[in-house]
Amino acid sequence: MTKTKDKIIQKSIEFISKYGYANFSIGNIAKELHISKGVVNYHFPQKELLLKTIITQFYEKAATYMGEHMELNTDAKRTLESYIESNLRFVSENKTETLALTEIVLNARNEDGKLIFMDEDKAVFKPLIEMFKYGQDVDKSFRKFSPEIMARAVRSVIDNFSSVIAKGEINDVDSVINDIKAIFDKATERSN
Repeated sequence: MTKTKDKIIQKSIEFISKYGYANFSIGNIAKELHISKGVVNYHFPQKELLLKTIITQFYEKAATYMGEHMELNTDAKRTLESYIESNLRFVSENKTETLALTEIVLNARNEDGKLIFMDEDKAVFKPLIEMFKYGQDVDKSFRKFSPEIMARAVRSVIDNFSSVIAKGEINDVDSVINDIKAIFDKATERSN
């Protein structure tokens, strides 16, 4: 990527996280960077392309981080704990990007009023569903429950606390992580 393109992306992330999606425009980004709207449009002919680039880069960065920090060669219970912890630690280390992503996913709409990026967000359930099925059927560390419902519950809690952590409303991330791991340990544990 070019330096100008990188600056446009970074300034957009900072702007959206600070002022919200409703105030975001190509014109505002151009003004912040002291360049013409034409320069921004040269790199991103449509606003949606810029937003998609921000989202794609965020998810790629998160996937890399999680790949480096998750414990995968272990039982499903430990993998779930590792998933929760790596998600929330990534957020605590990338607050500005997390706020921008949340603003975009929850607010960017097409002409018909439909959320543009919400469908892409559903892909985050798949690894959790697979993890829960493995924990139920193979290593027997989880009780029987709907893997999809539990995956949605885990993501809901992570997403909620991601927003709170990114806004700086919680400083003791370790306690939050430990409490959330304990909640889902109880929710999934197999009774003897």
